[in-house]
Amino acid sequence: MKTYFLLPEKMDSLRIQSMVQKANEFEHCQIFLEYKELKLNAKSLLSMSLLSGAEGMCCLHANGKDSLEALESIRALCTSVI
Repeated sequence: MKTYFLLPEKMDSLRIQSMVQKANEFEHCQIFLEYKELKLNAKSLLSMSLLSGAEGMCCLHANGKDSLEALESIRALCTSVI
């Protein structure tokens, strides 16, 4: 399952940390975020830190139990839906 959304402003460390914390609430899901040519593990702060300063279109993927809930809650932390 996947969804696309727009990062309307540059990502900062607090927003990235919130996304990682929210992703880790879903233990039975694999969650990845694609930005440009990067595919990042949404549960890894080290991986997601590459989004620092990013803005624009992203794609969020989730597989597993509660994947729809995971996508919706992480997308809600980021911004407006397209």
